[in-house]
Amino acid sequence: MPGYQEQRDGVLRHLRLIEGQVRGVQRMVEEDTYRIDILTQTSATRAALRSVALVMLDE
Repeated sequence: MPGYQEQRDGVLRHLRLIEGQVRGVQRMVEEDTYRIDILTQTSATRAALRSVALVMLDE
């Protein structure tokens, strides 16, 4: 049994939110949104992924 079993639901919820963020960034690129706004969102997405990774390393 994985060590993150207790946090599994939270991790999955967080990953679904990240998926939505990535889709939003994709839409921004398709709509030629201002670059700094896209970079801000990619930075936020990277931070969210890092927080998931930290949960995985916590146990």
